Amino acid sequence: MADTVSRLTFLKSRIIELADMAGRDKEGEARALAAELSAELDRLMAEAAAPAGGEPDQQRPAPRAPRDEVERCPVCSLRSFHFQRGSIRESVNGGFEAFYRCGSCAHEGWRELP
Repeated sequence: MADTVSRLTFLKSRIIELADMAGRDKEGEARALAAELSAELDRLMAEAAAPAGGEPDQQRPAPRAPRDEVERCPVCSLRSFHFQRGSIRESVNGGFEAFYRCGSCAHEGWRELP
């Protein structure tokens, strides 16, 4: 992280230098410096996008909608707790969870997917 901060600080100083060159009508030097800065920013973005530790990012299987999209509501006990399509997300414990809403009492909540 410290290396990234120092590189970004260097880029910031070079951008200030580029602005000064543009003000002094040094178009050729300004274009060369702009290309150099653009390449450095591309390298930083590629490094930021790469997974930490150099390990390849393992693809997890995509979550599927629950088999039974209607469950018993934990509040009103009626079978009206409906799965909300498009609401599946990754949970903090590494699995997946889906958002449900009761059509009877309006209770809302997240449920773990098996």
